[in-house]
Amino acid sequence: MNKEKLENKLKEITAKSKKLADKIISAVKEIREELKRTKGKALKTLKEKHATDSSKKQSLSKTKKQQKGSTVLDIYDKKEPVLKPARSLFSIKPMSSSGQKVNFGKSIFTLGKNFSLFPKVCFCAFSVKIIFLGSAFISAWLLGLSFDQETKAFSAFIAFFLIGLSIRYIKTLAGSLCYGFLTGFFANIFIFEWIFDTVLGGISNYLLATGALLGLSLILALPFMLFTLFAWQYKHKLSIYPFASACAWVAIEIIVQLISYKGLGFPWFVLGYTQYANLELIQVSSLLGAYGVSFFIVFCSFCATLVLGKTVTFRRRLINFLLIAIIWCTYTSYGKRQLSAVSTENKTLRTAIVQPNTHFNMLQGDKEEAEQTLNSIALFLQEAKPFDLIIWPESTIPGYLEEGPLKDFMAKLSSDTQAAQIAGASSQKTGSSKQIAQMQVPTEELVGAGLYEEGGLVAKHHKRKLVPFGEFLPFEKQLDTFYRNNSINSLTGSFVEGSGPAQALTLKTGEGQTSLGIQICFESIFPILWRLEALGGAEFFVNISNDGWFLNTAAPYQHLRINVFRAVENRKPVLRSANSGISAYIDAFGRIQRQIPLNQEDIEIVELILPVFSSQTFYTIYGDIFALLCLFLTLAFSFNCLEINQEYD
Repeated sequence: MNKEKLENKLKEITAKSKKLADKIISAVKEIREELKRTKGKALKTLKEKHATDSSKKQSLSKTKKQQKGSTVLDIYDKKEPVLKPARSLFSIKPMSSSGQKVNFGKSIFTLGKNFSLFPKVCFCAFSVKIIFLGSAFISAWLLGLSFDQETKAFSAFIAFFLIGLSIRYIKTLAGSLCYGFLTGFFANIFIFEWIFDTVLGGISNYLLATGALLGLSLILALPFMLFTLFAWQYKHKLSIYPFASACAWVAIEIIVQLISYKGLGFPWFVLGYTQYANLELIQVSSLLGAYGVSFFIVFCSFCATLVLGKTVTFRRRLINFLLIAIIWCTYTSYGKRQLSAVSTENKTLRTAIVQPNTHFNMLQGDKEEAEQTLNSIALFLQEAKPFDLIIWPESTIPGYLEEGPLKDFMAKLSSDTQAAQIAGASSQKTGSSKQIAQMQVPTEELVGAGLYEEGGLVAKHHKRKLVPFGEFLPFEKQLDTFYRNNSINSLTGSFVEGSGPAQALTLKTGEGQTSLGIQICFESIFPILWRLEALGGAEFFVNISNDGWFLNTAAPYQHLRINVFRAVENRKPVLRSANSGISAYIDAFGRIQRQIPLNQEDIEIVELILPVFSSQTFYTIYGDIFALLCLFLTLAFSFNCLEINQEYD
């Protein structure tokens, strides 16, 4: 009995255990199915989310590409951080993908808290290019004003301020070169507009006159392109941007001077010449030459771009403001000290500067009126004697220095006035009489200046740098066919350059002997010629010229201002006689003491004071060492600032 009960209970327990096991297995299966469903939903959700993110990324990338193609050119420097609009004159920031709003914001012209003189204006890529084109044109126009008849000296600073500011916002190399070319091309047209009148007056051909002006402007735009290339490299390093850019400009000026000295250039445009009237500033030329003044203009202008420009810290603004103040004070204090210098010993010469204004009479073949003018001048000089020296311009009397009417006229006048005469004319260069007889040496013509006394011609100076197209044709042998087919001749004849070392001429006066250096016309733009004569003992300079070819343009004024710097560089006075003007007496410090107006017949009697200084100037002794140092620094800066990863067009 007990056994049966036990078996029954065992069977019941077994049955219950089987039912419980079935329930557990069923529950496990349900849990597994639920986990599978949950996992499937999670994977599906993740896939959908991933697909959504990918779609967003593609859409964003497409939008950026559209923005890059359709919006305004990014004019921010890639190396400079994009900051919030600063309180400056130029405050430009992108606003939307379909265009840009340029907000000049609160500037120095702001008249109230919520009012700005410059409202927000929408620009497209074309409009920004117009802005930079306008900047190039305005800078060129300002440079033209600084070289005009009535010069605006400060406009040179404003021009280079705009140039320096524009370069900072030009992103690509090609853009900087294009900007430099346009600025240089327009500037040269404004500065050398007199080329058109001169060529037209000489050959009466409008096409060739226009071509001469445009061709010269194109060639002389190359230095501007080179300058903007250097400055564009330096703009990423604001600590050296003003100094390195100023060195680059001076380096380019000396390169042009060296090339021109070999007859392949025209170094008429030196930026420092714009400041001829600022006597305190230009005295530094006795140390650094005119290039020192050019350095000053570019350095101060580019520093100003970091004082007033955008994306510049307050500390850098302050530093650049102080740099402007320091260099300005240094230059002017040196100038004041030089202007106050007094020489204890002085020589005095009584001289007469003659401006006969006979150029147009000679061109029109009216020799009788020209002779009457010269005779009346000679009569006046006889009555106003005594003189130590009388200076006549180039092309006073036709003929040669050595013989003919000029020699006879000057010899007689020297006897009547008991004064030495200086006059310019053609000169013959021949070999020995034996060589000439054997036809071994052909006669060549030079441009010269003669020193006459009672006995006749006692000394000569031959012009060493001739005027292209005025006194010779460049590459005449190579371009002979072109010149003949177009009837192109040099205006005054075909001459050869004088040779030999520069020598000072000796003038006999009542106080003994005085040495002088003579420069003829175009030679005034080559400082080395003046330096060599100063080193040779010249106590003053004589510059004779015939600027009548320039007509009533800015060229005679520009030519006069160049002489101012030659006087300061060597600390020697300059007596200048030009046929139709502008004749002048410039003292050793660059002050124009006497001046005869353009296209006017007159005689200026000058008591020439020759100060005797203890030594020659630093520039006279060492020359263009400062400019050559700037050339070396430019190469060094360019090597260090050259970045391989810059973006190019």
